[in-house]
Amino acid sequence: MKKGSILYFYVGDSPFVNKDIEILSGEYKTKSFNFQFSQKWKTPFQIIQQCIFLFYHIFSAKALVCQLAGYHSFLPVVFGRIFGKPSLIIAAGTDCQSFPSIGYGNFQKKILKYFTKSSFQLCSHISPKHESLIHCVYNYDDSDFPEQGLKYFIQNFKKKFTVINNGYDPHLFKNISIKKTNHFVTVSGNLSAAYQQKLKGIDLIIKLAPKFPNCTFTIIGVTETSIFKNLSTNINLLPPVNNADLIHYYSEAQYYLQLSMAEGFPNALCEAMLCECIPVGSNVFSIPEIIGDTGYILNKRNDAELEMLISNVIQSKNYELGLKARERIKSNYTIDKRKKQLLDLLTQLISE
Repeated sequence: MKKGSILYFYVGDSPFVNKDIEILSGEYKTKSFNFQFSQKWKTPFQIIQQCIFLFYHIFSAKALVCQLAGYHSFLPVVFGRIFGKPSLIIAAGTDCQSFPSIGYGNFQKKILKYFTKSSFQLCSHISPKHESLIHCVYNYDDSDFPEQGLKYFIQNFKKKFTVINNGYDPHLFKNISIKKTNHFVTVSGNLSAAYQQKLKGIDLIIKLAPKFPNCTFTIIGVTETSIFKNLSTNINLLPPVNNADLIHYYSEAQYYLQLSMAEGFPNALCEAMLCECIPVGSNVFSIPEIIGDTGYILNKRNDAELEMLISNVIQSKNYELGLKARERIKSNYTIDKRKKQLLDLLTQLISE
């Protein structure tokens, strides 16, 4: 027996959106609205459609849930206020960040900043995927702000929040192959955009590869290979792949690279660790906590420092770290744990 209706708002399909819809649908009649922001000229029409959707469903809803804050979350939290319905924003990354040097993050865009800030101020509760999205010191790259997170970008931030990490299925993501020695892999989307290449550290990998001819580097998620010029022969570019194929590539790789400038709670890193990849990550947001003592951390976004780190990684031959990485994700970040925490939080908000 379902407990009632939940309205769920998001921007674009993604694994973490689909997981949360599945979790919510197990307990509630979940009615979702995908605010399609890929074509900005459609935004006014999306707002009108969302308004109609809200008027039609708000009276039967127990609560409203928004994946990320932005244009798509403003009306839901306003309707929640007007009609006395609790609203929850799941803060996931870009909605808590600002990196003007690469044009990334909601808080470096004037109009989007207003809608994001207002959404966080008007909602009933926030569920960040990691504590660092509320506040953290940032010293990985000196090009942008020395601090990040909602407390830094919103003055007098006092909104209640509950940290709920992403969760993963260790039965789905597991090693199914023999590891290739000195093989590195990384996964990203939208790599046709220059800012995304820097955001995800792809530019660092491209400069690194020629210095390690005995290693191979696979970059997954490239839709336009023509934009990458004069690549080292030990770099393999692959298009986006489904989960089954991702498990294969993770399983073959000895190491996973997550050299991002910013993250919320990176799915690919955790999935790769479940497939026994040894993680090598940047010193930003949730990454050091996810990796713990099972891999390696790049403290500064610096080519020379990265080269030294990879040399140490290869020479150490601590292959047992792959098993340790899997156990870390299994022990701390399961889908069952996220399910329980998210449903418990909603029950609490609805009963208040």
